[in-house]
Amino acid sequence: MTGTDMIEERIEDKERAAPRMALSLPGEFIGVQSTQRCIITNFSRTGALIALAEPFKTASRGYLRCGPIDHFMVVRRMGQGTNALEFIDPITDSFVFSIRKLQEQFAEHEQAELLETVRRWATGSNTGRL
Repeated sequence: MTGTDMIEERIEDKERAAPRMALSLPGEFIGVQSTQRCIITNFSRTGALIALAEPFKTASRGYLRCGPIDHFMVVRRMGQGTNALEFIDPITDSFVFSIRKLQEQFAEHEQAELLETVRRWATGSNTGRL
């Protein structure tokens, strides 16, 4: 990271309305023109960053859905494979913390599925599924 990148990053952090929490949760963004599966990569009281195959244009509107997240949002920025979304109405800190718990549960579930797959393979009881 160059000195200029570090300065730009600090400026961007100062401009944020709320600190972001890093995540990796599958969801979907339901826009007017299309619906796309996405990965929520960070989340805060004021918005989220999602990774998706075809980013929506700036000012697009739609619903972000993932577990308890079912909120109307506006695309504020688009990048290569990402959209920065803003909630129409900011959410509470307690809701943000509930999403952290969802992330932890999702990670535990993924780990359990992986261990079960390895167990089936090791015991020869694999039904042909990966």
